[in-house]
Amino acid sequence: MGENEMIYAFSPITVISPGGFLAVSYLKSRETTEDIDIIIDPQWTGDKDIILALRELFSSVGKKLGLDRKWVNDDVSLFLTQKAREQIFDAAGNQNIVLYEGPNLRVLGAPLEWGLESKLRRINSKPDHPKVPTDIQDILIILKLLIERNNGPLNRQQGLTLDRVAFESNH
Repeated sequence: MGENEMIYAFSPITVISPGGFLAVSYLKSRETTEDIDIIIDPQWTGDKDIILALRELFSSVGKKLGLDRKWVNDDVSLFLTQKAREQIFDAAGNQNIVLYEGPNLRVLGAPLEWGLESKLRRINSKPDHPKVPTDIQDILIILKLLIERNNGPLNRQQGLTLDRVAFESNH
């Protein structure tokens, strides 16, 4: 990343990983992932030059490693409003699960509650989806971590606030 002057000038760039990278490196709920989903820091969403530079950089690294050009992708961001992205980033910063930290890139784990909710939604809406078995493994680990963090089971109110829309309001 340090070779790209634009990215280097704004380093370290922070991204959030809500998927397989979090599951493999932090949750330890599985050994591999197909790709690394990221959400790029909301301060850069309006800067097409930085976004393009990051995408090109990730693609070129993947090519050098013999990986698919979208081995790192921000496709999950397509469904997030700017406000939701900011709130997810704030929650990830407060949670402070650092998956990777280098001189030019910092990767934080997505908020566990948001990951739980996303996986539950996918299972509910697409029960035959090929990722359901790994989603179930991830859900069990996330629930265990949330129970430990909360010193007890999630209460009804916590369950009801597991809603992406909550990132749009003041929950």
